[in-house]
Amino acid sequence: MSTAYTYGYEPLQDPCQQIRLLTLNSSLDNGSVLTGSLSVHTIPPRNASRTTRLSKHIRLPGYFAVSYVWGTAPDRNPTHEIILNNRRFSIAANLHAALQFYRASYVTTYRFWVDAICINQANDQEKSAQIPLMRDIYHFAISVLAWLGGETAGTLRVAECFGNLTQISLDRKLEQATTKLGKLATENGNQGRKKQPLGKRIRTESEKLLTKGAIKGGLATLRGLQIGFDLWVNALSDDVENHKPQQELGVWVNLEEIKSWSPDKRQLKLVEGEDLVEMAKLLDHELFARTKYFSRMWTLQEICVAPRGNADFFGLDISDIACSLYYIQRTYGYSIPHMEQFNILLEINERFNIGRRESLRVLLALSANRESANPKDRIYALLGLMRDKLNPLLQPDYTKSVAEIYANATRHLIYSEKCLDVICGHRVKGKFSELASWVPDFRYFAFETGALIQASGENIIYHASGDEPYALPEDPFQLVPEYSSLKVTGIPLGTVFTVSDVSATNEDSETEGFMLSEAQWSKMLIQAREWRPEELAAIKLVSDLAGKYADFYQDSHQEELWANKAVALQTLRTSTAGVHELGENALDIFLKYFLTLLCGRITTTSRCKADELLQHLLRMCVPDQDGIELLKKLCSSLDSGTQGRHLIISEAMEIGSGPEDVREGDQIYVLTGCSVPVILRKAERDNEFQLVGECYLQSVMDGEALRMRDEGKATAHDLMLI
Repeated sequence: MSTAYTYGYEPLQDPCQQIRLLTLNSSLDNGSVLTGSLSVHTIPPRNASRTTRLSKHIRLPGYFAVSYVWGTAPDRNPTHEIILNNRRFSIAANLHAALQFYRASYVTTYRFWVDAICINQANDQEKSAQIPLMRDIYHFAISVLAWLGGETAGTLRVAECFGNLTQISLDRKLEQATTKLGKLATENGNQGRKKQPLGKRIRTESEKLLTKGAIKGGLATLRGLQIGFDLWVNALSDDVENHKPQQELGVWVNLEEIKSWSPDKRQLKLVEGEDLVEMAKLLDHELFARTKYFSRMWTLQEICVAPRGNADFFGLDISDIACSLYYIQRTYGYSIPHMEQFNILLEINERFNIGRRESLRVLLALSANRESANPKDRIYALLGLMRDKLNPLLQPDYTKSVAEIYANATRHLIYSEKCLDVICGHRVKGKFSELASWVPDFRYFAFETGALIQASGENIIYHASGDEPYALPEDPFQLVPEYSSLKVTGIPLGTVFTVSDVSATNEDSETEGFMLSEAQWSKMLIQAREWRPEELAAIKLVSDLAGKYADFYQDSHQEELWANKAVALQTLRTSTAGVHELGENALDIFLKYFLTLLCGRITTTSRCKADELLQHLLRMCVPDQDGIELLKKLCSSLDSGTQGRHLIISEAMEIGSGPEDVREGDQIYVLTGCSVPVILRKAERDNEFQLVGECYLQSVMDGEALRMRDEGKATAHDLMLI
């Protein structure tokens, strides 16, 4: 066999509908050269009729979809080979190891879908066309095989222990699944009568495969029937809003059942003598610490679009792993380190499979800690999971720049929500210089702590523009030539007159955090104008209380500090009593300044108004559990309210806080469709501005600016963000 030539791809006739599958030749010699061939097949059209989709699906051969990490340079360099159609094809070491392992795991020839082989990675047009098919590819697969690296002593122990803990005989699995699916078919009336012969045929084929010893293949073929029913209930349809959630159909176990699962006596007998807490620690290590699998962007979609239980880790179904971890956590009270990350994965998976997908914005926030070698994939890797409809703004195109892709994605989010909130926050260091000022760097989306608006868009507590939405252009969701510009309507509220200095960090200081910021803020505030003695006393009282709260916040024995230290508690009560001795003007200054330190909130999801603050100050003087918890919340809010912010004073002497990059001369605006005020900086051209960031200005956080506009006291005008 001559293999002198390198493999060259034949172009796909319809890359938006066709995929390649790798047939991996079996071999008893695991050290032999990998050989195989590529064949072209058609994916069932997502929005075709149900009959057409089922017909196409039956013709699609069974295959396994491999989910793995490409790695970083030099690991991702092609240092190994596979022979495809008698031609050499270079692959990276990690993929080579995975294919060797899977070849040895099956007794016959099987097909696989592997992105590095089945997509021509050198062809940006083909890559762009295949991206929308990714969710179908992984959803239609017999099983998603998650490759976390070669077998180790740890993975073998984990597989044996949790395989025993969740063990169900193959006969029972086949019987349960077939019974469920048969019942479902019967309940579907006329459609069910059409499906029964298909079910019998697939069951017969499963038994043949099992007889040959291809156990995985037998279960896999039965899972093909699951996918057939899945097609009938529109799991992959883009019309998410109108299709019936699958949860009611009972084919897949839901997350609540997984969380409440317990092993029976027989299963517990199989793991008798095992320290399940130690095994949970080992599993956590093998899944999260030993590999970067769960930190990569593409693996999120690859696992989450798989029908529940059709994702394989170390030979264990993801649902079995989840059942085990929840059982151990619930039974032994052990908090598994990465359980929250695993829980997010399961929740996205369940919501996808029951037709209640998350929005792109929520997915961007949930995937905040995931990385991709290509920054464009921060958007593209989520398209298959989102409930948003694919439109020209989101259509994958690897020939476009990161700046254009991120700008188009931001525009999509704004238009979808009729809201500008997504442009707020996200003022992180290291932002792409090519990005327009209003475009978030999605590599760091949701990284910023203490932002006034949560990256996910949930739990909005400010209403600077009232209920007035962002005004959509005449033809939204279409590409525009000037992608870096965004037209907005804003109400000017004045110019930034004074900005506080930056706090110098001091590692040896016991008053790190909000105490240092408050010291800089109060210094600037005192110097900003001539204050009456009682007003000056009010500012200093805020500083005094902040200092006492800082002592509490940084004490390792917080409960003891208030409950057992009578002197500290008495001084706090004395200072707090001073608040109620302030005159009307002085109290107004006290409340405005204190609320500005807090950004007007007691937690990230709860506002704090002036009367509530006064009640909180008194309640925190009572050293019971509720008082201590309230004090912790207030200190945390002081921390997040001052971190990365400056105190600003407008030319009208309004007190507020602005982003780290704010300068004197910047302008304060409330934009229509934005929940918080923003700081803008005039650009060279008339009516063009750069977005500096969000800001807190107590007097305009609840629609006051729009009421001023409606009363003729303020004027709104159009401007362009660049």
